[in-house]
Amino acid sequence: MINFIITSLIVIIAILSTVLILLLIDLRRISADLQYINQHETNASVTSNTRFSAIQQLTTALNAVLNKTRLLQKNQYQKEHQIQQMLLNLTHDIKTPLTVAIGYVQLIQHQPSIATPQTLTRIAHNLSSVNYYLHYLMDFNLLQEKSANVAFKPINLSHFLEIELFNFFDDLNEKHLTLTPMITPNISINTDEVLMRRIIQNLVGNWLKYATDSVSITLKPRDNDHILLEFKNTTRLPKIDVNQLTNRFYTTDTARTTQSVGLGLSIVQSLITSIGGKMSIQSANNIFTVNLVLRTTTPTP
Repeated sequence: MINFIITSLIVIIAILSTVLILLLIDLRRISADLQYINQHETNASVTSNTRFSAIQQLTTALNAVLNKTRLLQKNQYQKEHQIQQMLLNLTHDIKTPLTVAIGYVQLIQHQPSIATPQTLTRIAHNLSSVNYYLHYLMDFNLLQEKSANVAFKPINLSHFLEIELFNFFDDLNEKHLTLTPMITPNISINTDEVLMRRIIQNLVGNWLKYATDSVSITLKPRDNDHILLEFKNTTRLPKIDVNQLTNRFYTTDTARTTQSVGLGLSIVQSLITSIGGKMSIQSANNIFTVNLVLRTTTPTP
């Protein structure tokens, strides 16, 4: 009996030892795989030789973490590349009209007689282009600063919108644009005031550059939790390819301007996303519309 017990214990110890050795071998393999993955640019995964449930669960969890990390790194790389490209393009778009304006000024300094109204208009146009892109560079910096620190607070959007429109009253008149406001009174939402102001200013600025004859703005409840803010204007183009309009450097081919339409709308889309809203664009029958849907309460992170 004693011999049987001893033999059984020896068998059990041998089995446990074998299992322990296999587990240690697998853990060393997993450790080696992780060390290799950390030291090299690779899509390799963690592997194991045994079918122990615990080891299989461990390798599955580790590979899930690795895949998630790689996806985050890929997204971060793409974002950084897009930022670098945008800054490069902005720098070029600022430099070109600024160089032209400086050239005209230098010519006038040497030949004051060429300071004709036409020449001065060209200088003003190029400086206006510089100002246009500088505003969007400032908006981009604002987005970077606000990305981790959006400050939500209650505001009366109806009153807020009326004030912003009043500030553009002279500019709209100068462009001979007839404004039709349809603003439901006393609509309040929780939002970031700074970002909301830049959204409105950008879209009204879009009117000033591309609208013809008439513009309208509508603010009204959409449902119990959302409101609709709509910017609409007539345009010379019967229809615009809206799929391109949030491309930061998409440019319409018109006689009025060669400035980028996509830059401003891309900024607006980024701003509206930062405060938990959504933007959609429609174009048909010489009518261009930007719809913003905003939550009345603070969006859940």
